[in-house]
Order: sequence, then structure tokens, then C-alpha cells
Amino acid sequence: MHTVVEIATLAGAPVNEDRAGAAGAMAWVIDGATDVVEVPLTMGATDASWAAETLHEALGGIADEGTPTALIDLPAMLSGRLAAEFARVVRRQPRGRQEHPCASALITRFDGRRLEYVAVGDCTLIAETRDGVVRLGTQDADAGDPWVAKAVAHFHALQAAATAAEARAAVWPKIVAARKAMNEPNGYGVLSITSTPPHFIKTGTVEVPSGGLALLASDGLMRLIDIFGRYACAQDLLEAAATQGLARLLADVRAAETEDANSVRFPRAKVHDDATGVVVRVG
Repeated sequence: MHTVVEIATLAGAPVNEDRAGAAGAMAWVIDGATDVVEVPLTMGATDASWAAETLHEALGGIADEGTPTALIDLPAMLSGRLAAEFARVVRRQPRGRQEHPCASALITRFDGRRLEYVAVGDCTLIAETRDGVVRLGTQDADAGDPWVAKAVAHFHALQAAATAAEARAAVWPKIVAARKAMNEPNGYGVLSITSTPPHFIKTGTVEVPSGGLALLASDGLMRLIDIFGRYACAQDLLEAAATQGLARLLADVRAAETEDANSVRFPRAKVHDDATGVVVRVG
């Protein structure tokens, strides 16, 4: 048995492109990837928010049905549903793979103390286990878009007086170019209208002791570790979520972003990012 303690999200822009939910034995966090088109291809406020909402609704339906499928099969199922819905609502066809709506996701299913997870992209699961707190879905060394941070830092080194908007504009072509590799065998994996190559799907099972906690987080919330270093490790962040609550953590994210409004001390392409979390207690 598990209890959802808290679900919270904070938009980094007028349109929140994160989603989170829980139903039945499942809980999930979804992070839509920022559009590279000026006008959305779908009927959503942005294609990223459309993709996140479509996946969120699909997961709600799957959870209500009891999820008889193995979690490893969910990415293909979700991509199929996303593709079918995209074909129904698309205003014009994408000019390349970089324009495909896409999102990261981390999905969990609880069976007593047994916690299964499947992850595609850069959302994170932090869970208490008998052997201590573990971080799953992402790893410290790969999180926080290090190549983007390096490009932003290089631009600021050359243009000391530049604003965050100018730095973002300078690195944006590289971000768009990188997006062309989504779901390519030698690229990176996301949930999109094309299938995710199996080697980009991370899945596993852990046992959480009775009373133990799990935190599902988008990369915006994980900035507290991965970019700003306000928490030293996953265990510290999980303890803070349990004792202070997600609302406090989301406020900490926004404060850290605002204090470095030009993205100089902590280089990043987006000054403010959507931040989302789900806290679950087992047993």
C-alpha cells in the first residue's frame, strides 16, 4: 500500500509544460521539451504542454485500467497514443524531427513495498531502500544539461555584459540541431511521436521499507542539486521534501534562479524552468 503525500508544480513561464499525477498503483512526472517552432503544430498553447497533457491523460487512463502491461512496454504504448493524437490535431506536418512534440517522463508502479519504475529522458526518481537512498532515471554526472551549460558559460566568457536572453539566443541553434537526434539510435531518448529506442529506456525495481519515501521530480526541481547545489545529494533533497514540503522546495528553486537572473554563476539556457514533484510514502 502507498500514499501520495504531495503533488506540486511551479511554472517557469506563462505556460507550464510539466505534468504530474497519481492514480491506482501508479504515479508519474512528465516534462515537455521546449518548442523549437514559433507557432505550435498542435492545438495546445505550446506543443510541449500539449505533449505533456496528452501523455498525462493517457497515463491516467492506463492507471485506471490496472496497468496489466509490463512497465517496459509503456514507452511504446505512450508513443503510439501520442502519434495517433498528433495525426488527428496537427495543423501542419513537421519540417524535421526537431519539430516533433516530445517529453521526458518517469513512471512508477507500487505493489506493496515493491516499486517498479520506467524512465525516458531526464526526470528523476529518488527512493529510500534497505541499502539507503538511491537516485534512478538520471545520474549526477549527466544531469543539468552539462553541454548546454558549457556553451552558455563560453558565451558569457566572451561577452561579459551579455544578458541571459542574449546567451540563450546564441546557443539556441545548437539546441535545435541537437533536437534532430531525438530517438535516433545514436542520439537520445524521449517520448515522442516516434518510438523510443529500447537502449534509452531505463527501468528497474527497488524495495522500499515500510514508511519509506519516494520522490519523483522533473529536472526543474532537480536543479536544486544538479545546477544550484543547494542540496548536496539525493538523500538531502528527499529529506527536505519530507520535512519541509514541496512548496518550500519549489520556492527555493525560484529564489536560486532569480538570484542568478543572467545565468552567469550557474550557466543554463532557461533562467526559469518548470519544476514539479510527487512525494509518495510506502506502507
